[in-house]
Amino acid sequence: MFKLIKEVRDLNRFREILTVLFEEGFDFLIAKIKLKHKVPVTKRVKARIEKKKTFSIEKRLRLTLERLGPTFIKFGQVLSVRPDLIPKSYTKELEKLQDKVPQFSYAVAKQQIKKELGKDINEIFTKFEKKPIACASISQVHKATLKNNKKVAVKIQRPNVREIMETDVEIMFYVAKLLEKHMPKIRKFNPTTIIEEFSKWTEKELDFKREAINAKRFARNFSRDNTVKIPEIYDEFTTNRILVMDFIDGTELHNIKQIKSKKINLTPLIEHGFNAVLTQVFVHGFFHADPHPGNIIITNDKKIAFVDFGIVGHFDENLKAKSIDLFYGVIERDAEKIADTLIDLSDSHIEDKEELKYEISDILESMQESNIIHTKVSRVLEEIMDTSLSYGLKIPMPFVLFGKTVITLEGVALEYDPKFNLVGTSKPFVEKLIAKRYNPVYQFNNFMKSMLRFKKFTEEFPDKTSKALERIEKGTIKVDIEDTDIKKLSLEIDKSGNRVAYSMLIAALLIVAALTINFGAPIIFNMPLIPLLSFSLAMILSWVLLVSILKEKNIIK
Repeated sequence: MFKLIKEVRDLNRFREILTVLFEEGFDFLIAKIKLKHKVPVTKRVKARIEKKKTFSIEKRLRLTLERLGPTFIKFGQVLSVRPDLIPKSYTKELEKLQDKVPQFSYAVAKQQIKKELGKDINEIFTKFEKKPIACASISQVHKATLKNNKKVAVKIQRPNVREIMETDVEIMFYVAKLLEKHMPKIRKFNPTTIIEEFSKWTEKELDFKREAINAKRFARNFSRDNTVKIPEIYDEFTTNRILVMDFIDGTELHNIKQIKSKKINLTPLIEHGFNAVLTQVFVHGFFHADPHPGNIIITNDKKIAFVDFGIVGHFDENLKAKSIDLFYGVIERDAEKIADTLIDLSDSHIEDKEELKYEISDILESMQESNIIHTKVSRVLEEIMDTSLSYGLKIPMPFVLFGKTVITLEGVALEYDPKFNLVGTSKPFVEKLIAKRYNPVYQFNNFMKSMLRFKKFTEEFPDKTSKALERIEKGTIKVDIEDTDIKKLSLEIDKSGNRVAYSMLIAALLIVAALTINFGAPIIFNMPLIPLLSFSLAMILSWVLLVSILKEKNIIK
């Protein structure tokens, strides 16, 4: 009991969660983790007497999360965009989760504003609508007008929501540890890691100042794009729990009926939306990671506006390159490229690569030219990610979130225009990105970045090797390496050693050239023989090293 109190501070909430799980048919889980005695006897008897629910386990999970409230609904929504963690049947059901949260009163809203901004609501706004225009588990949004007559959206965090969510996450951690301990089949999904990731996710969403910083970064990235609008943030009225931004007047993307009633031609706007998302991901490397249609608005002046920047994704250069390859592989129906990129993305080795390629080819058959108009590319992308899960390939979360964005936008586009063609819309944009790789300036910049990383590696390698050997000698490190891993490591060490030798030789030749630049009679380019030969040989070796690096990265075939 002492251990339980130490791990879980709110025992009443803990019992409430266990009771809901028991009533919704997850009593077998409670029994497995030896917590059945924590469910009140009356609740257990009542659940046994009542008719057993005949819903699928996926639906029962969704209903359970909805009953448990905001934290668990948010958790389910996070899982719904993780087909790399749970089967597709679960993600599809969890997509239906709704934030059925009652709005808090105008009096509470006023109190929150006073507490956070230190001023009465009338001192800041000339007009403040009492009824919220949006209501969710973490916050609600009111329309208001500032003293300078600017229309704004005021996002107000729910009172005590941080404390409530922290308690629920604490209970989730405790249950996850028990699941890992008592259920080996669940252990492979790393439930504590999933909860840890969710905890970080909610921490970001609860910090409105972070969201303000994200919004300003988006605004800078799209400052020269006249097809995209990002709301302006008012820093003087923004805190960790209050966020004031421009009110975007328009129609939410999911409201197809209203869009059609306004006779808005959505086709070019959908294309702008796709290009904006692809730009965020593959150019900026910083993208909107909560892509449901309520967060995308068609403005009255026919622009695409993004709102709600609590959750964002990041793509580094390496992930950008691999993701472009994967997305282009889907568009071009290239099963081999997709299989290779999936393995690279997950940083894994699989024995049955040919079988994976065959399964992907089977998925891509639906994209043959004759059926392309009737094929949902997003569904193909979804099935490929589901297949990768079955092979134990873990796709990085940023790419999964990007895939979710594609799925959402294509779904809306097809609802508006059944002939919408994602391939035709996306292909020119992606081809431009691939062509950019062969630009000499781009390749040179990549080469310089690689050299800097390599320089850092060579500087740190002796210390890291020494520390690792000391730990092995002391017996504080476990060595469990397969023969294939040893061979792979040997090859990598050989490559690194060769490159170190090349780099040192190039550096030595450049030093010789610099030291002898003033010795001897000039021959060509006003340079004496020895520095000329040294510079020439250094250039040749640099080119050999560059070609070697580019070949390894599959930039040169």
